[in-house]
Amino acid sequence: MGPVLENKFKHPVHHFQIQVSNIQESTTFYGELLGRLGFAKVFETEGMVEWQKEGTRIIVAQSPKRFLAHGYHRKRVGLNHIAFRAPSRAAVDELYHNYLVPRKIQTLYGGPKEWKDYDPGYYAVYFEDPDRLKLELVFVPNDL
Repeated sequence: MGPVLENKFKHPVHHFQIQVSNIQESTTFYGELLGRLGFAKVFETEGMVEWQKEGTRIIVAQSPKRFLAHGYHRKRVGLNHIAFRAPSRAAVDELYHNYLVPRKIQTLYGGPKEWKDYDPGYYAVYFEDPDRLKLELVFVPNDL
């Protein structure tokens, strides 16, 4: 017997939502980043902004005040990081040199590099959003 829900979609993830501590700061950050990655803003209301690329949507929403006290930490239960695909190593380097460095967005693990223990040719840069959610832009040659 096959899977109960067979995924026939080209983009199996419809959307994900990120709760943030400061919607204005995060809207600016994600608007610039996602725009560089080919996403377009498709919806905005008080406390929530949504971007879309092909079949995937990313929603950024203001976290209610009562949940802000502990902040985010990627080692707690929940999401650790989000990795976006890059079309080339040059695209990873371009994001680093022309977006992260000029905006003084701190990169993790020494900036863009090849990760030998991952898939062959795995080349990535890791960085954090304003709430310290770890993000990654990665190129894997045989992953296109």
